Amino acid sequence: MIILGAIAPFGISGYWLRFITFIFMWIGLAGSLNLVTGYTGYLDFGHVAFFGIGAYTTGVLMVKLGMPFFPAMFMGAILAGILALLVGIPTMRLKGAYFAIAMLAFAEAMKQVVLEFDGITGGGNGLSLPIYTNYQFFYYMMFSAVLLIIGTTYWFERSKFGKGLMAIREAELAAEVSGVNTFSSKLIAFGISAFVAGIIGGIYAYWMTFLYPGDAFNVLITVRMIIMAFLGGAGTLWGPIIGATFLAAIEEILWAEFKYTYLIIVGLIVVFVVLVLPRGLVGLIRQWALVK
Repeated sequence: MIILGAIAPFGISGYWLRFITFIFMWIGLAGSLNLVTGYTGYLDFGHVAFFGIGAYTTGVLMVKLGMPFFPAMFMGAILAGILALLVGIPTMRLKGAYFAIAMLAFAEAMKQVVLEFDGITGGGNGLSLPIYTNYQFFYYMMFSAVLLIIGTTYWFERSKFGKGLMAIREAELAAEVSGVNTFSSKLIAFGISAFVAGIIGGIYAYWMTFLYPGDAFNVLITVRMIIMAFLGGAGTLWGPIIGATFLAAIEEILWAEFKYTYLIIVGLIVVFVVLVLPRGLVGLIRQWALVK
């Protein structure tokens, strides 16, 4: 898969190169959310905040300070991770819907911060970044983000730390009694997920060359991440990959044929899959494998 992804841009260009780059972006975002929601069971409705923080930090450092893209991107990811740790200290003590609502409020607060500091961020007028039209570069950047999230998720699947997170997901009190430091484990996972989302936000900012608060902190981005993760199979390595690819492909096919009603059709498909396949498409594939 790595070899195929590495050589793919030499055989495609234009629309398809951009489309696959977008799929990689959504795989990375769904995968970053999966590190928290899938492995700890904490539904994060404000995960877009870290995407937006990474995007705007990258943009501001490049435009206002003339910093090169790579250090600006990593600074944005680090800031997203640090803020996740800070906001996670109080919010990770909350349960269920309270955590989800608190994170949603945090994302809205970050959007307001960007709007208020318009002298730095551009506010409601948006922020324009330097234009760079090498689309293969952004393809490889998003592909690298996918490899990062796959490697991180694989570590979650195999490590003692990851097993502790899964124990928290199944029964947090029992996990704590068994010796798992539940609070620090959740906080670390939260910080890692935010760091990855911040990296993808930085790549997105440079790729799009323009940032607007309503787009970078749009809660619908979080909803899309959640749908992709659960559609594929939350708490699994392949879930976000399958979910993001499947949803993006279905949307593209339906958009070409049903421009004004395709979102309704996509919504019905997602509801059907979630109701019929509570473990997602990965669960269905595993059932087929066991039958065979």
